[in-house]
Amino acid sequence: MAIRCFSSSLPPSNLVSTVKPPGRVLLLFTTTNFVSSVAAPGSGKKEQIRIRSLRNKAKASAETDILEPKAAADHSVDYGVVSMHHVGILCQNLETSLDFYQNLLGLKINEARPHDKLPYRGAWLWVGDEMIHLMELPNPDPLTGRPEHAGRDRHACIAIRNVAKLKEILDKAGISYTLSRSGRPAIFTRDPDGNGLEFTQVD
Repeated sequence: MAIRCFSSSLPPSNLVSTVKPPGRVLLLFTTTNFVSSVAAPGSGKKEQIRIRSLRNKAKASAETDILEPKAAADHSVDYGVVSMHHVGILCQNLETSLDFYQNLLGLKINEARPHDKLPYRGAWLWVGDEMIHLMELPNPDPLTGRPEHAGRDRHACIAIRNVAKLKEILDKAGISYTLSRSGRPAIFTRDPDGNGLEFTQVD
């Protein structure tokens, strides 16, 4: 009688008996990690080859389970946030907005950013290490009926060193603004298209 033993990742099961022609009986005993095959004397060569093939497949499956365990699912929300890259601001006329942001507020254009690859006019302005992207597109927000205090409206906040200095600049240009209602050093205003802006003083 020939006996073959080999590993397998097959689930547990009962004794399986396969009856062949007279004189040939194949018995398979299966457990979680063990498969035993018994071939009756006189089993043909094809039967022995089939048993050897089953053994090799089971061995390969067991090795794969050991060498390549499944990684646990990652349910965290940490996907690598670094910083705010830019804020998009809609404008009706690019030149008017540039006069406000560039000439009045002193922001510099990022010349490295392409302006001709988009289907609308625009400009990228440096705000520290981040940027404002001016986009000459229709603005769905109304210009009337907005809160007087931009802090109660959608707005972008820029950190600056001297709120008093900016207040002088806005006064000289005749641009209206409101101060922080909490008393902290911050000033709120709007650009020519009514977009809310906050300037908060930091050390």
